[in-house]
Amino acid sequence: MNHENSHEKNHENNLIIHTQGALGIITLDRPSHLNALSLEMIQGIQAQFEAWADQPNVQAILINSNSPKAFSAGGDIRYLYDAYKNNTSNYRDYFVAEYKMLSTIRQYPKPVLTFLDGYVLGGGFGLAQACHILVSSEKSRFAMPETAIGFFPDVGATHFLSRLDDIGVYFAITGEQMSSSDALYLDLIDYHVPSERLAELLEAISYKPELDQLQIEQIISRFITDPASSDLRALTAVIHQHFSPATIEEIESSLAKEQDPLHQAWTEKILNVLQQRSSIAKQTSLKLQHVGRSLSLEQCMQLERNLQDIWFEHGDLMEGVRALLIDKDKQPKWQSHNPTLIKIIDDLTAA
Repeated sequence: MNHENSHEKNHENNLIIHTQGALGIITLDRPSHLNALSLEMIQGIQAQFEAWADQPNVQAILINSNSPKAFSAGGDIRYLYDAYKNNTSNYRDYFVAEYKMLSTIRQYPKPVLTFLDGYVLGGGFGLAQACHILVSSEKSRFAMPETAIGFFPDVGATHFLSRLDDIGVYFAITGEQMSSSDALYLDLIDYHVPSERLAELLEAISYKPELDQLQIEQIISRFITDPASSDLRALTAVIHQHFSPATIEEIESSLAKEQDPLHQAWTEKILNVLQQRSSIAKQTSLKLQHVGRSLSLEQCMQLERNLQDIWFEHGDLMEGVRALLIDKDKQPKWQSHNPTLIKIIDDLTAA
């Protein structure tokens, strides 16, 4: 068996593609941008999955990263901003391609695994969630930080966060990060493997002449360790207490009234975070989390897609990106109220 195959580095789409044994490997290779997913990267991943679908020598696929800091810091929001400002429809093309890629990965007939070893944020979190077997090291930090830029958690988060009920609401509207220990506790990853052993794990998997999901999981099980204890576990009761109300106003009011000295520092910090976020983004994110609980994955994805296309026109994303990435003044001027958008969201979520 030819164990080592050629590496094909594509500078145009920031992917390194190669096979190792029966494993096809797609390495995200845009470290200067913490692997923010460009349209070319998304299209490249899609094309590679299609190419490997009927190649019997590729029996499983691994998506990993060439950045020591991140799996992926999310979508290419600078590209989306520029596309909209230049009056092109490229921002819509981006989401169409991204959602097609996510569906392709989720429905892929061969096992798709991912190694997470650093930041897993936004669109990177969505990409990881689409994979079938998720392995994370202690270095990973997970978040859906969209409300910080006046957007809402998308890429399937309406489904995968809403399954966590109030804890999903907490992560969706605050954008707070979780550790790999927290992610394992919440069942958002499957296995915890120390960072220093991921290369060895890759070798072990690629030495198998035949690969199926069971064999891959049996190999991984030899490498897993117990992570540090989850900080989130100790916070679950207080999160349930404050993030179960039906409106943002009630959630913020609840946080402001915390009486327990053990939790006051935390509730003050979280309330301060929430008060800096876009009101329309918080309200939408909350509504999506509540509605998503009773929808299928496909329905959640469709709802997100419908909202994405109107958000550029009516939402706070452009202002959020301007304040954080373009002018970097960190002083976003959020809309105080947008009845048009609220009505559109109500209509979409009622459908």
